[in-house]
Amino acid sequence: MSHAALPYMIQVSQLSITVVGGGMVAKKRTQSLIDAGAHIHLVTPRLKGDWDELIRSHNLTWEARKVTDEECLLADWVFLCTNNSALHDRYKQNKAPRQMVYRCDLAQEGNFYVPASIERGLLSVSVSTAGASPSYTKHIKETLEAVLPSHAAEDLQFLQQARKRILAQKGERQAKLKVLKELASKDRLRDPNREEWLNEACALVEKERR
Repeated sequence: MSHAALPYMIQVSQLSITVVGGGMVAKKRTQSLIDAGAHIHLVTPRLKGDWDELIRSHNLTWEARKVTDEECLLADWVFLCTNNSALHDRYKQNKAPRQMVYRCDLAQEGNFYVPASIERGLLSVSVSTAGASPSYTKHIKETLEAVLPSHAAEDLQFLQQARKRILAQKGERQAKLKVLKELASKDRLRDPNREEWLNEACALVEKERR
């Protein structure tokens, strides 16, 4: 795969996803996918580590067997999370058309790779080095975590509700966009009276329409 890649945020709840492997990497990928709303079909003869909570999840089915050399799994996405690179190579040759495959060993050889991510409520920040250096990715992630404002989640919750309210109002589009831009400014977000300001701004947008 080319190092040039497009970053996307994808809804996974409607995708069929199979994870191959039962180690820590497989568990990490399975956990993040389930947290995002996916249903996972897990194929591995054995599990390593504590999988109890995931196994009890209604979003996981476990097929206790090995993946064969000639096999093509029926799934939209396949996560190859074993320590068997030869198996990963063979599966790449056998994969179905348009099937997306992730490789934990050689990210560049798959169809996509999984970035490190930071979650703060509605805020999601992804960091990737295209598999070049997971250690450097971790360093960048920690640097970003240190500078992200602690109130980001609260601010975004407020902005989401404000945006819905403003766009639902009658009024000129440009006036609404002006309010939204001002509301997202640092000074306005840190204003303890931002709710009152929003009420006044909404009233003004409505008044200017008349």
